[in-house]
Amino acid sequence: MVTPKKQDLTTEIARPAQTGLRSVWQWRPLASMTPAMVADVLRRAAMGDAHDFLLAADDIAEKDLHYRAVLQTRTLAVAGLPIDIQPWDDSPAAQKAAELVTDAVRESDLSVLITHLMDAVAKGYAVAEIVWETSGDVWYPKQILRREAHWFTWDRDTGRLLRLVDGSMEGAEIPAYRMIVHAPPVASGIPLLGGVARSALWAWVFKSYAMRDWARFAELFGQPIRVGKYHQGASPEDVAVLKQAAFSLGSDAAAVIPQEMALELIESGSKSASADLYHQLIDYLDRQVSKAVLGQTMTTDDGASLSQARVHNDIRRELLEADARAMAATLTRDLIAPIVRLNLGDAAPLPVLKLLVEDPNDLTALADHVVKLTGAGMPIPQWWVREKFGIPEVKDGEPVLNPAPSGPTGPNPAGEPLANRMANRAETSGSPMAATPDVAPAVHALHATRCGCAAHAQAAADAFEALADEAAGDWQAQLAPAADAVQTLLDEAAARGATAAEILDIIAAHMPDIHIDALAERLARAQFAARLAGVHGREAG
Repeated sequence: MVTPKKQDLTTEIARPAQTGLRSVWQWRPLASMTPAMVADVLRRAAMGDAHDFLLAADDIAEKDLHYRAVLQTRTLAVAGLPIDIQPWDDSPAAQKAAELVTDAVRESDLSVLITHLMDAVAKGYAVAEIVWETSGDVWYPKQILRREAHWFTWDRDTGRLLRLVDGSMEGAEIPAYRMIVHAPPVASGIPLLGGVARSALWAWVFKSYAMRDWARFAELFGQPIRVGKYHQGASPEDVAVLKQAAFSLGSDAAAVIPQEMALELIESGSKSASADLYHQLIDYLDRQVSKAVLGQTMTTDDGASLSQARVHNDIRRELLEADARAMAATLTRDLIAPIVRLNLGDAAPLPVLKLLVEDPNDLTALADHVVKLTGAGMPIPQWWVREKFGIPEVKDGEPVLNPAPSGPTGPNPAGEPLANRMANRAETSGSPMAATPDVAPAVHALHATRCGCAAHAQAAADAFEALADEAAGDWQAQLAPAADAVQTLLDEAAARGATAAEILDIIAAHMPDIHIDALAERLARAQFAARLAGVHGREAG
């Protein structure tokens, strides 16, 4: 790609003006849309004339509070994700490209840009303009300006090439490296047909009719119907007096009519049923809008059960991950790639940009995995655990949480783990039950599961099983010295033809010489670890 000229990058090409085709002040003749108007607007948009459709999309986002809320929920979910920029590989060129991009976008608030680009969910596409600046030989984005979608159009041949509105049928060509165009993937491949506002327009027009009728109903709710009756010989003046009295009775609750006339108040017996009809219709339309924007309803409305709410939340998470991937692809293509190409050329490897989607519920499972892996002896860097859980480094002299509360062994003001304190006492007293590397990890793993939740209970069970396996894993090696000595005595006795009683006497006489120290020490360690785990590592029950 040929590097654009400096003047092509440093000036605004979609600058707004008070007059002309790109004005920020737009008259929206869509205050009272009818089904016929919606059909016409969508039909013209499908043919490439999307000006009124884009204005209508802004209009309903302003008037329909539910539609605005679910759009904002989906937008802010993506805009709030952490952004991670990593080199493509370990090569010096990739490292240099990643550092260049990180420095170039350091002062840009990408969350604001992402918020604007997520407008593509409603309209099918969103556009931002990059104004570049050079400092020596380094090109970097000086400004990233949000632009209105209706200032642009699409080519007539494919419907996929963005062009700038200039009054012509095709529009003006847009230079390279100037626009960030976010258009989420749609089935048809044509951005104009992918916005959820196309469906929300229909919901809004029916909802507006229901709300208008509901408002009129609410104005008359509780008031009886006034019926005035006049005799056949009444003059027009008498009828006018009766009519005035009927209307005045609604607000003034008083009227004066001739004696020959009758004014009746008729109560309606189905007012609540009428109100429920409007509410059910509007609620139904809102649920359909929630499905169109968020893919489900239970994160915005009341859920029927916890399990169903979890399923709906999983659907919303899948939608968030899809939005994050699409946004990362847009930023890589239209922001990161120009920065690298302008400064390092076409051969430089592009950095990898990701919007990190992390589920808070995964932290509990991750904590359990960390406990199990450390108990199994796998070394895990402390900085990695701190990064995953968002735990800062401890400063010198800073108070910290104690890893173990006070127990039967007495207070623990220094915050020393229980296993360490017991091990130190064993070492001081010369006991063979001193904590060793093959026992201590399992004790620590069990101690870390004192929480009463199911996940931690499972971790405790796994740790107990690991202790049992560890204690019995090499029993043959531990028992071998004693077993070999007994076998030798049996062989010698059998060679002499000794009876069973004589064999028992021989074994009893030589028992002090049979060494079982290794086996005894192993059993003592296992008993010590089980004691710690059972009394101090896991709550009884």
